[in-house]
Amino acid sequence: MRHLKLTQRAGRATRSVHTAVTRSMPAVVGRGMPFIGGWARRARARLCPPRGVAAVLMIAITAPTAALAQAPGPPTDAEILALVRTHCVPCHAAEPTHEAFARAPAGIVLETIPQIAANAARIMTQVVVSRAMPLGNQAGMTDEERDRIAAWIEGRNK
Repeated sequence: MRHLKLTQRAGRATRSVHTAVTRSMPAVVGRGMPFIGGWARRARARLCPPRGVAAVLMIAITAPTAALAQAPGPPTDAEILALVRTHCVPCHAAEPTHEAFARAPAGIVLETIPQIAANAARIMTQVVVSRAMPLGNQAGMTDEERDRIAAWIEGRNK
């Protein structure tokens, strides 16, 4: 009796024909029972997707999530007001709380959104471009906060 047998050589399946003596083989050969290499290996190959497909699926699932996490929405007025109050208002207020200033430097007061918007060009130059403000970065403004201020100013100029 002749049976087709799948074997693996160099990473790919090949067929080979072998002759089996019917008396030495169980009667269930060909009905899904394991024999010489067995159906289990072939079943595993069908049930498990190739590694490349699994990797592509994983990337496809996680990529949109990562992109959404990296792209926050446009800065709001409330967010910018909070940043300016933290980093700028100690000096640029009608009554500064910073010990070095009795009044706002250059007369620039940044306590409200209209005041911030009126000085947007100066803020862009001093905070974002030259990074001269906050003075000596005493308030510890981060690059991300500078980027948010720049995005807010650019969004208002559209």
